[in-house]
Amino acid sequence: MTDAGKLCDFAEKFPCKGSHCLPSPCKGKTVKESEEPSTAVTTEPQGKTQGSTIYTCPPNMIYGNCTCEATCEDPKGESACNSTCLGSTGCICKAGLMLNGSDCISASRCSCFVTEANLVISNEVRQCYCNDGYEGDGETCEPLYTDCQEVYDAGHTQDGVYTIMPTGWPGLPFNVSCKMENGGGWTVFQRRTDGSTSFYQNWTAYKEGFGDSRNLWLGNEKLHYLTNQRNYKLRFDITTSSASAKYAENTEFQVESESTNYTMNKLGNESGNTGYQFRFSKGKQFSTHDRDNDACGNFNCAEKHRSGWWHWNDLCSHCASNSDCDHFQYGIGCKSLCTSENLNGIYDGGNGEMIYSDYETYCNVQHVEMKIRPSS
Repeated sequence: MTDAGKLCDFAEKFPCKGSHCLPSPCKGKTVKESEEPSTAVTTEPQGKTQGSTIYTCPPNMIYGNCTCEATCEDPKGESACNSTCLGSTGCICKAGLMLNGSDCISASRCSCFVTEANLVISNEVRQCYCNDGYEGDGETCEPLYTDCQEVYDAGHTQDGVYTIMPTGWPGLPFNVSCKMENGGGWTVFQRRTDGSTSFYQNWTAYKEGFGDSRNLWLGNEKLHYLTNQRNYKLRFDITTSSASAKYAENTEFQVESESTNYTMNKLGNESGNTGYQFRFSKGKQFSTHDRDNDACGNFNCAEKHRSGWWHWNDLCSHCASNSDCDHFQYGIGCKSLCTSENLNGIYDGGNGEMIYSDYETYCNVQHVEMKIRPSS
């Protein structure tokens, strides 16, 4: 048998090229016959000696025990690995190299390992980054959740802070508080627990969001993108000034874009045991003290009620003699109001500030949380 024949016999005997038990291409040649001998400097054995003949592996490969080798398509070497060849011997990639077809190359020469990533070369440094809508290190990219419902559906059933990115959102992913009771998947956009955070904020603050884990407004721009990617319902949970727990749900809730001043254009049928007058905010534009959109003439409802809100103009010029906490001073002997649900008013404040109502008015509620989840 010729040396070439012996080499093919060698390749057939040890066929597990790349540790995936691929058919042997019989690329090995004797040292004498090699037209392009490897110039790599290595102390590792690159071939197998049988008698007087040295059988060599292709460039960038060495002779050794088969393992589940990394490839450009599978950097962990798991998906295409044939376990039946493990423990045998053959030509395998040198340490630090990855199998790419029938060759072994450095990881830096591979394209990105996953289709959800893209390759960026800067200053001759190759780096993979996850595409928009995905997060990870470029080697592993997972889709971002679009709301807390997707967080819940993925098996995360504990309340907490999670990262989401609504459909079409032009900014970076952002954190939200997710509540998993009452069916799970609620995305919180407003919370009040104490008076440590002022909600008497300007237009920009309400647009971008403000606060901390105890007191927060997620932001009207985020709320717009959230409520326009699918159909949502709204839920309020409040603890009244008399320590009673109450709630309300609306079957629909949607906020339009800033070009409409974040008009609340959808608010479905309500259920629960509070908040029946919130329906008057449907179709109203959002107002702040520096951007008055309440259509109340010379009155600035956001200033009077000390809050950014979907104030309504039905009773803002009405003269009432009573002095309930949902009324502000209209004139001598007159009281008026722009809303009966002023949940962004001053916490533990005076008249016309933080209130909520059903068939009676609750002044200075102790706790409130507003949240949304998909309705279908």
